Amino acid sequence: MAVRQQLEAANKKLKEYEEKTAKAEKASKMKSLFLANMSHEIRTPLNAIEGFSRVMAETDSQEERMDYMEIIESNNTRLLSLINEILDLSRVESGEIVLKNAPTDLNKLMLSIRNLFKFRCPDSVSLRYEVPSMPATMKTDENRITQVFSNLISNALKHTSKGSITYGYRLTDEGQHIEFFVKDTGSGIAPEFIGHIFETYASRDAEQQKGYGLGLALCRIIVERMGGHISVQSTLGTGSTFTFSMPFHGTIGGMSTSNRTTTSVRTLHVSNTDENNMKTVLVAEDEESNYELVRIVLQKRYRLLRAHNGIEAVTLNEDEKPDLILMDIRMPGMNGLDATRIIKEVSHDTPVIALSAYAFDENIKEAMAAGCDEFMAKPFRVEDLIEVVQKHIDKKQ
Repeated sequence: MAVRQQLEAANKKLKEYEEKTAKAEKASKMKSLFLANMSHEIRTPLNAIEGFSRVMAETDSQEERMDYMEIIESNNTRLLSLINEILDLSRVESGEIVLKNAPTDLNKLMLSIRNLFKFRCPDSVSLRYEVPSMPATMKTDENRITQVFSNLISNALKHTSKGSITYGYRLTDEGQHIEFFVKDTGSGIAPEFIGHIFETYASRDAEQQKGYGLGLALCRIIVERMGGHISVQSTLGTGSTFTFSMPFHGTIGGMSTSNRTTTSVRTLHVSNTDENNMKTVLVAEDEESNYELVRIVLQKRYRLLRAHNGIEAVTLNEDEKPDLILMDIRMPGMNGLDATRIIKEVSHDTPVIALSAYAFDENIKEAMAAGCDEFMAKPFRVEDLIEVVQKHIDKKQ
C-alpha cells in the first residue's frame, strides 16, 4: 500500500514537472516570436527613414524633397509610436499602471478623440461619432479610455482604405454597464486569426495576419485592469467591430445610476527611358514606402513590376518572365518564402533576392532553404541594393 502511494506521488510530481516544462517551453517560443515580430516592426520604418534620407540628399527637386520628408516623418511617427507601445506594455505588464479615476463627460471625451484623428483620415474614409440619445458622465480614467480608442482607431485606419470608421458608446443592462465601440468598413480579419490578435506574444498562426502590432494587446490589458472586457467581431472583406465594456458608475442625463481585404491591384511601373533595352525586375512588396524607395533607386536602371503579395509575384513571374525578383518575406496571403519555392520550380535560373526586416539567423536560413539566392536585411543601404541587383543580373547573362 505504501509503495503504491509513493508511486502515485512520484507520478503526480512527474506530471507537474512535465506541465511546468511544457509551459516554460511554450513561453520561450512565444517570446522568441515576439522578438522576431518586434525586429520586423522596428526595421520596417527604419528602412524607409534611412533610405529616403539618403535619396533626399541626392535630389535637387524641392517637390521631391518635400515628398520624401513626408515619408520620413510618417515613419518616424510610426517608429516612435511602436517604441512607446513597447515601453507602455512593459509598465503595464509589470503592474505599474495607475488608474486615475475622475468624473468624465463622455461626450466631450468623444469629441476630443475626433479632434485627434480628423486630420489623419484620408479623403476616402470618414470618421463618425455616433452620439448616444442620453449624454453620460462616468467616473473613469479619461487618459486610459482615450488610449484604448486611439489604438483601436489607428488600427482601423491601417485596414480601411475607403468607407467609414464609426465610434462611440452605449449603455446596456438598464445602465449597469457601458459599451464602447469602434466599427470600420475595412478588410476584416480571417476567422483563424481573431483568437490571437489580443495576445502579447502572438502565435505562429497570428504571425501571418500582419499589421496589429502591440496596440491590441495593450488595449486588452488596460480594459481588463479597468474591470472590463474587450472583444471583436469581424467579417473578412467587410469590416470589424471592436467592443470594450465595463461596469458603469456615473450619471445619465444628470440622473445617477450604477451602470485593410483591400483587393490588391497589380500595377506596372516603368521609367521614361526605352524599356525594350532594360532588364526587368519584379518587386514583391506590400509596404508602400518600402516599394517607393526601391522604385526611386532602381527605376532609371531597370523596368520594374510590382506585386503586392506572393500570389501576385508567382503570377507576374509566369506572365512577364522577369530577370530578377526582389522578394519581401512577410506579405498578406501567400508569403515570400512560399512564393519563392513555387517560382524556383518553374524558373530555377531567375535570381530571387530576399528583402526582409526579419533578419535573425534562422530567418536567413529559411530564406536560403526556400531558394533565395541572397538575403538583404532591412534597413539596407541604397548602394548595396544597386550592387546586389547588378551582380545577379550580370551573372545571369
